[in-house]
Amino acid sequence: MIKKILLLTALSFLFLGCFDKEEEKVTKNENENVKAQAPLKIEIEENKNIKEIKVAQKEKTGMEDKSYYMDYDVKSEYEQNSQPANKDASIRVKPRSIVDANMHVKTPYDEVRISMLVKKLSKDFIVKCSSCHNDYANGIIGPSLLNKDYDSIFNSIMKFKKNKNANVLMAELVSQMDEDEIKKISKEIYRFNKEVKELK
Repeated sequence: MIKKILLLTALSFLFLGCFDKEEEKVTKNENENVKAQAPLKIEIEENKNIKEIKVAQKEKTGMEDKSYYMDYDVKSEYEQNSQPANKDASIRVKPRSIVDANMHVKTPYDEVRISMLVKKLSKDFIVKCSSCHNDYANGIIGPSLLNKDYDSIFNSIMKFKKNKNANVLMAELVSQMDEDEIKKISKEIYRFNKEVKELK
């Protein structure tokens, strides 16, 4: 009798285990279907008029005092007659280039326009100087080099090369450079400064 009960319970566990596997297969198939769907695209629209009201305001009906929740003058329902902020779909479809995306970003470097973003300083400047003066010589830790001429840039660098106590960071970086390399970087910064002044 006990053998029959044990046999029946073993068979029932085996039978129930098979059903669980089928349910797992169904959920796995559903997960695969979800993964197979295309990723969502992010739409970016150009905001031509910042002050334009793009959402219709909620009409006051006089029932606001009777409601439990506070009215913060926020639209709470979708209005069927409202128009989209951008009726022209060509902007949504048009892909943006890197330069186009950079033109619409507000940065603290207003003097350095988008053409300067395309024409960066050389790899030598970026490797040796940009950690303190950034990629456009506008200064992060170190001072901005945008208003300096060739002689002042060259003389400052040579001063740091000769006087090790003037600036510890500059002395270490400049000690690895010879005079020709310092002249080359100084000329490059000065040329970049002239281009920036022409853009102003």
